[in-house]
Amino acid sequence: MSLVRLQVRVLGVVQGVGFRPFVHRLAREHDLTGWVLNDCNGVTIEVEAHRAGLLHFLTRLQHEAPPAAWIHAIDHRFLPARGFTSFEIRPSQDVGKSRVWVLPDLATCPACRDDISDPGNRRHNYAFTNCTNCGPRFTIIEGMPYDRPKTSMRDFSMCPDCAHEYQTPVDRRFHAQPNACPVCGPRLEFVDREGREVDGDPLLIAREWILEGRILGVKGLGGYHLVVDATNEAAVLELRKRKQRPFKPFALMYPDLDALSRHVGVPAFARPLLVSSQAPILLLGRTATGNEEVASAVAPDSPCFGVFIAYTPLHQLLLQGLNGPLVATSANLSEQPMLYDDDTAMEHLPQWCDGILSHNRRIVRPADDSVLQVIERPDPRPQLLRRARGYAPLPILTPHELPCILALGGQMNSTFALSRGREIILSQHLGNLGSYEAQLSYREVLRDFLDLHELQPERVVHDMHPDYFTTSLADELSDRWQVPAIKVQHHHAHLAACALENELEGDVLGFCFDGTGYGPDGTIWGGEVLLGSARGYGRVASLRQFHLPGGDAAVRQGWRVAIALLHEVFEGELPTRLPLFDLLDQEEVRVVARMLERGVNAPATTSMGRLFDGVAALLGISLENTHQAQSPQLLEYAAWRHGTEADAFELPLISSRLDFGPMLRELTERHNAGEDRDLLAARFHHTLIEAAVVLIGNHANLPAVLTGGVFCNRYLTEGILVRAAEEGLQVHAHAQLPPTDGSLSAGQLWVAAQSEG
Repeated sequence: MSLVRLQVRVLGVVQGVGFRPFVHRLAREHDLTGWVLNDCNGVTIEVEAHRAGLLHFLTRLQHEAPPAAWIHAIDHRFLPARGFTSFEIRPSQDVGKSRVWVLPDLATCPACRDDISDPGNRRHNYAFTNCTNCGPRFTIIEGMPYDRPKTSMRDFSMCPDCAHEYQTPVDRRFHAQPNACPVCGPRLEFVDREGREVDGDPLLIAREWILEGRILGVKGLGGYHLVVDATNEAAVLELRKRKQRPFKPFALMYPDLDALSRHVGVPAFARPLLVSSQAPILLLGRTATGNEEVASAVAPDSPCFGVFIAYTPLHQLLLQGLNGPLVATSANLSEQPMLYDDDTAMEHLPQWCDGILSHNRRIVRPADDSVLQVIERPDPRPQLLRRARGYAPLPILTPHELPCILALGGQMNSTFALSRGREIILSQHLGNLGSYEAQLSYREVLRDFLDLHELQPERVVHDMHPDYFTTSLADELSDRWQVPAIKVQHHHAHLAACALENELEGDVLGFCFDGTGYGPDGTIWGGEVLLGSARGYGRVASLRQFHLPGGDAAVRQGWRVAIALLHEVFEGELPTRLPLFDLLDQEEVRVVARMLERGVNAPATTSMGRLFDGVAALLGISLENTHQAQSPQLLEYAAWRHGTEADAFELPLISSRLDFGPMLRELTERHNAGEDRDLLAARFHHTLIEAAVVLIGNHANLPAVLTGGVFCNRYLTEGILVRAAEEGLQVHAHAQLPPTDGSLSAGQLWVAAQSEG
């Protein structure tokens, strides 16, 4: 039998995951000759042997790839042999436009954790230990193909021992680009708030300061965190004061799954998520021990903690010898971008922290922590609420090729999306764009993405809202690049994103419930039931319209919405015997009532998010939002306290409007009569659940999708999924894209792409 040559091109997540060393090992095991290299498309391989051996090699290539690899496609062909005499890893080829998938950062693998904890290992207690299976990727890459000279690790030359590992095929650090050790790699430093270096071991000093109740800034993978002892009530309260974050829950970081399981209940299906290479923050219910040991100021009134396992050696080492978990929250104020640049961090961190644990490895781009919750009923499944570290910038695949389109997303929970072939590449979570600093950061990350992926968009897509930053940016880019700017209605984009994720190409019934979306009629939409696809939509139903006295002030102060709802339902005669009115300044109530009577500064809305605000205030559960969705979250928690069973109020569909009048009248009467408000909160949720199921049943021939920020509410989402399953109806929710505006850019892009067809 004669020798033949097999040429293989592998596309997907195949750079920075140990793929070339894996190919090298397979080739040696099969006695193949040839070569492998990284190029601008992924990995290219040429090997020679008898055909049977090459086919076996190809099968193993597909089925035994490294854990962090994700193969999108393998193209292969057989060619005449060239007479290779050995197998080698060739230098990367930097020719042509990049089609490589950029890999997210990967949490520390078990083998590297063992190295760090082994006193006999040369990386014992080394904060930057990594290998081909773990460590920084997305936040250190400066260009593709992925090689050390194109990362921020180019600042560090490998010592002989590290170079030997890097060049040894059987070593797990073979071609690990961030490879380093205490001799040659990045180093820690500890400075006080004045910027003066503190003598001693930086990690020991950091632990001592934490145990003393001080607040530290810690430079991690994708930016700086503020950390504090989560068991120290006074320290957590001081962090809230300095960060101006009075209520929003903080995340908790643990050294391992055993420690984490003391404070939250971990369902069996959630365990792999916590220890995965993504290592996201996961929202889980507290245990009694968690309530006792964790400071109450960590997550006031919440039945859950947001928890994650330390995903870098630095965080792992920091937790050693501490009394419990650490609060770890991004170092920024509300509406401000996450700090990741050292100079900017050193300018701003002293206002929040007492000391700073930093290092000299540059962060090329920011990446916040990803957040997931677990939808438990009727079938357990994870749901992303914030898509960032560990997930971005992996693409979403589409059914067919797309032109190069840039979609800019919205104003809140912002992301942008770029299309390349069958890929929609979604940026990491970039936060809210209300400040100049956040807008500047958005521009920088966008410029970085375009350069990294070497893409030039043929059109730009944006939301219909005329006052969004992304709308003005779209006009600017359209003029600069001389390409069309395309407007996409907010809730149409939501519908399209959920349909795309769930691979639904025909018409769907879309429940698009959120706080704010600019409607084609110029009013604020947000309680919409749409029928359509990415190609177009119609409005089947919406929430009954009401008004927002004070405009944006009503978004912050839910009691204003409560007054507006009561004014609407009781036709101007406010039921002032309600307990709510005892909590309010009567002069402010009169001012708001006059706004509503005169129609002054009281824009019309159908917002479901604002309805949640108003009901939370009406029941005295929460009068204002100090952070996004605070009141709806507290209303949901009240429903959970009651339980999953409750009767619904009446919510009739009148002239395509879901009329909340009967529901609010009965809810008000029962609240006045002293009925348990947790029960009333549950009944409010069940009213929406039953109304949704009726509408889905009226369109039983179509799949339904649940999208928009209101569907971060697990009680509501699970309730609809459970009831729909009981009725044999097909309903889909988000999983890998957030229900929030974090998925808006993907939906905008999909709509714009379909409109071309």
